[in-house]
Amino acid sequence: MYWCISIQMSTSTRNPLRRKPPKHERVRELLRERIMTGAYPPGMALPPETELPQQLRVSKITVVRALNDLVREGLIVRRRGRGSFVADPELRPLIPGRFLRLGVLMSSSVFSDFRFGSLQAKMLQGALAQWGLSRTPPQFPRVRNDEPTRGSWVSEPHGCLVEALGEAHDEHLRHPSLQAVREARYDGLLALSIIEESWLAELMALRIPTVLVDYPNERFALEADQVFFDPLTGYRAAVRAFVERGLTRIHFVGCLTHQPYESFDAMTSDADFYNPLKARLDPDTFVRQSAWRQALDEAGIVPGPDWAHRIFTLERDYAALATRFQTLPEAERPQAVLCHSLTHAARLVELCRARGFELAGAGAGEAALENAQAIRAEPGALGRTAAALLLWKLQQPERPVLRVGVPMTLDA
Repeated sequence: MYWCISIQMSTSTRNPLRRKPPKHERVRELLRERIMTGAYPPGMALPPETELPQQLRVSKITVVRALNDLVREGLIVRRRGRGSFVADPELRPLIPGRFLRLGVLMSSSVFSDFRFGSLQAKMLQGALAQWGLSRTPPQFPRVRNDEPTRGSWVSEPHGCLVEALGEAHDEHLRHPSLQAVREARYDGLLALSIIEESWLAELMALRIPTVLVDYPNERFALEADQVFFDPLTGYRAAVRAFVERGLTRIHFVGCLTHQPYESFDAMTSDADFYNPLKARLDPDTFVRQSAWRQALDEAGIVPGPDWAHRIFTLERDYAALATRFQTLPEAERPQAVLCHSLTHAARLVELCRARGFELAGAGAGEAALENAQAIRAEPGALGRTAAALLLWKLQQPERPVLRVGVPMTLDA
């Protein structure tokens, strides 16, 4: 739908000292008025730039300058090969006047994350919602088993392309190819749950604005924004709730994670893969265990030397720990466990009950389970926060880097 307007240049000499605004400003103000009053509704197509000068009786340079001003204000959008349109307030560019290429780097296959609704997939969905792309259909190109997996969302009205980049199907490196990141020429990056420090150091060397999500790490504290779950509020509340019930022997159960491998074929055996001597502590366990210890101090409880445990999320490890609790004298047996995750807590409570004694439990999770109390952690909130921080960094590159903790809360 096209429209036609004309501009009358006033010849009034009522105030000879008053400077007449430049023509491009008068064109800009006329167009802005029509847009703001609804005379030109969202989505309306502007005439081509070759026709507008004739309709407005001004030069092409004047029209281009006026349109550029309106693009920067977010009132109109340019769509490659289609022309200029009045912006929809709900579909305005993320940064007026720019088309952004944003990368979301995953620590596993993109396809598997979306198929199983993993933590990372929910973070990504939160980021897409923050950028206004939650309803944009994704594209998943076919790739070989040795190529990085990808998914992309493109929105011309929002002025952006978002690409999720994950490791190849036959890899277990816990990060995508750095070469693929270089070749994509992203304007900004979110790195979701990637904990491989040497790879992250190489990523930082690319000097692309980056937000590290779900991985607080002091090594990169001055190089990239960081967004993570802050357990202090939720874990302190859980300890207080246990103490109010008269439960004071409160153990902590952390989570072990295995080392990355070039490929699954590189694993010598399943036993080697889950060998505690070759395992690492999940980075989130450090901050959650610290919150547990601080909460005990506030409650006046001195933990015993064997109150902190570390296990894989394997049935054999759950069973072994429950049996270990069972063998302790009743006066020394834990009354409650505060765990890395809600899954840990619920399974330990169930196994201890089967062994003839009661155990209260709580851990980080998205929704309550029957056997344990949830310390609510919403991955979508991490994604939304990280997405907002990245846009802010792209708009103000010189601002200082930030560390943002999204609080956990104890379910009532």
